[in-house]
Amino acid sequence: MWNPFKKKEETAAPAAEPAKNGKKESIEERIEREIDSLPAMIKSKLQDPTIKKRFIDIAKRMEKDGVDFKSIRQMKKWMKNHEAELRAENGTAPAKVETVVHQGPRIGRNDPCPCGSGKKYKKCCGAGK
Repeated sequence: MWNPFKKKEETAAPAAEPAKNGKKESIEERIEREIDSLPAMIKSKLQDPTIKKRFIDIAKRMEKDGVDFKSIRQMKKWMKNHEAELRAENGTAPAKVETVVHQGPRIGRNDPCPCGSGKKYKKCCGAGK
């Protein structure tokens, strides 16, 4: 009798075998194989040998620490935990945010408009503020 809740057995072969002849594939080989499936922006960045080498080095460190590459959550967690040391190795520091300081005299609402129209600022250039 047919049971709709019974799982079907998979008889088809896996779509892509990562290892051939029983050998484990290296990180470099896996990355080369996966580059084609990446978005165009990332693919173009990985054409640069220095960026590609850095990407492979990070992947090797992740593999050494036991991160499962199929789990995005584990990879994000690893990146967050190692963010400071990765930035230090790369030589880039987070960009500092500078406060905007207004130069010149402060214009009040009832002062004449600096554009020269002769109107009050609140009725001219400051009307939408």
